[in-house]
Amino acid sequence: MEILQIDCSLIEGSRRYCSPEAADIIAGMVDGCFGGLHYLGSGDFHYITKIICDFIPEPFDLLLFDHHPDMQEPAFGGILSCGGWVRDMLEGNSRLGNVTIVGIDPSLKEETGGFPGRVRVFCEGDTVVPVEGDRPVYVSVDKDVFCPCFARTNWGQGSLTMPIFGEILAMLLKGRRVLGADICGSLPISDGGTPEDCAINQDADEDIALELSRYL
Repeated sequence: MEILQIDCSLIEGSRRYCSPEAADIIAGMVDGCFGGLHYLGSGDFHYITKIICDFIPEPFDLLLFDHHPDMQEPAFGGILSCGGWVRDMLEGNSRLGNVTIVGIDPSLKEETGGFPGRVRVFCEGDTVVPVEGDRPVYVSVDKDVFCPCFARTNWGQGSLTMPIFGEILAMLLKGRRVLGADICGSLPISDGGTPEDCAINQDADEDIALELSRYL
């Protein structure tokens, strides 16, 4: 399984909001590679999923595990952001079919409106059921969907456990081809993380990668 780590921490105009200039630099780092597994670091850079998926040359669906839908309306003239990249994909990527989001805070569900029949949401605590479809899938996992005993992030967290994550992944990917995947939501020391946080997140990355490797 190919693994790509993308470090944008030194790119000006890339944290939480991504300038067009920064987006071009990141696209060059991705260099057309959408397959395999990508480590994106902090959730502040989750919008890189959108840049990666821009390189997918065929119709596909997105499966997102996240405690936030990342579908906010743009606040600064349509600039790509960690809080609105899913909406940007739905509006601007003609090859994207449907989006399934698992684990969001129920109070944020209203942000997912405006795309009838294209966005399916399972809020935190909902029973997840199979989703029909025959397009290949790209999978993105923000560790903030997990409870703090399984992962530590710099955003509000959900309550998903690693065993349940594996069960949901198997259910939603059954019979589907997986094009690629990414993981974000790390909490480095530079962002206030402790050695314990980093150790827990290392274990989480390994566990998530193991589950994803069954389909990549």
